[in-house]
Amino acid sequence: MTRAKRHVIAFMGVGAATLSACAGTPSEAPAATTGGSPVPAVSAGGATAAPSIAPPSVSTPITELDVAGVTDAATGLPAPWDAEVAPDGTVWVSLRDTGEIARVEAGEVTTLAGPGADALAATVEAAGEAGLLGLALLPSDPRVLYAYVTRADGNAVVRMALEDDALGAPVDVLTGIPKAANHDGGRIAFGPDGYLYVATGDAGQPELAQDPSSLAGKVLRLQADGTDADGAPAPDNPWGTLVWSMGHRNVQGLAWLPDGTMVASEFGQSDADELNVIVPGANYGWPHVEGLVGAPEGTELGATVSGFTYPVAQWSPTSTASPSGIAASAAGVFVAALRGEAVFWVPLDGSAASGFAEPQTLLDGVGRVRDVSHSARGELLVLTNNTDGRGDPNDGDDRLLRVELTQ
Repeated sequence: MTRAKRHVIAFMGVGAATLSACAGTPSEAPAATTGGSPVPAVSAGGATAAPSIAPPSVSTPITELDVAGVTDAATGLPAPWDAEVAPDGTVWVSLRDTGEIARVEAGEVTTLAGPGADALAATVEAAGEAGLLGLALLPSDPRVLYAYVTRADGNAVVRMALEDDALGAPVDVLTGIPKAANHDGGRIAFGPDGYLYVATGDAGQPELAQDPSSLAGKVLRLQADGTDADGAPAPDNPWGTLVWSMGHRNVQGLAWLPDGTMVASEFGQSDADELNVIVPGANYGWPHVEGLVGAPEGTELGATVSGFTYPVAQWSPTSTASPSGIAASAAGVFVAALRGEAVFWVPLDGSAASGFAEPQTLLDGVGRVRDVSHSARGELLVLTNNTDGRGDPNDGDDRLLRVELTQ
């Protein structure tokens, strides 16, 4: 079995949160639109054949990691949600409840101004888990920033120009993603193919996850290059719509392993949280299955059985994790856990049928963890989330931490 050396930050210990991060209240789902055009419906059965996953390629598995050091990159962040790293090392942080974006550079935190900042402050509706959520920089031009926002008319993806400490006016890229107080998804990320992937939740209406004409409970794949083509379905999407995969409850983490394998973290209801390998056209089973609960007898992690694709790793019960942001490298997948108050490491394991070993606790003692990413220098950047109304903040929370790892 792989082993991680558990690292506890004693001076920042936080009591366990008891509130669930995944209860939701249903809300009416607005019509899904891209550029004003309805999203075409596809057959209710989804893909004609359920695609199966292939385990990621593993050359020499990394079997042990240790935390060599933890330092503050920023403190005093109110309810931060996403940390997006620019090629030059600058970190952009979304602040869920205030609708602000902060720049972290050389230990200094600057809140952005400009027409884009004014528009976000005026339109973002923060309630429950909703608000200003994921960020993504355009790979070909890091002066263009995409953001996932909750507004009165639903969740949306917008595009803004970055100019020093100012944000340009937002341009709608994708609108009509169903919203609710909970289960809003919110993570966005550019894949190695250059397209923008958008994680959505079921908005408290589980049946929408199995409705291929709804944007809720899905992973979406769309064109995004900073032009008027933004928001159109990417070529080769399995149904010709924005939908890349379906049957999700609440995906909040997206990442890619070095071989291009796409992984996503997903909140379960009460039985099991999930780490999934995402393949186009696959159905991940919600609300019919949760982790391996509800699966046919003998179903293994990572299997595709009777049309549903099962996770490659799970946490059961959900109080042990509540996974949000993730990061991936040759070592495996790093998972930010809210109720679990930890960073988990899911190592790659070439001998396992799924390609993944059991999750290991890598870092705890910092309270709720919302996001984890890699810095430009290769460290882990860990974003705590103790000021979101469900945690127990310490002095200086919330924090962006630099975590140095050694083998």
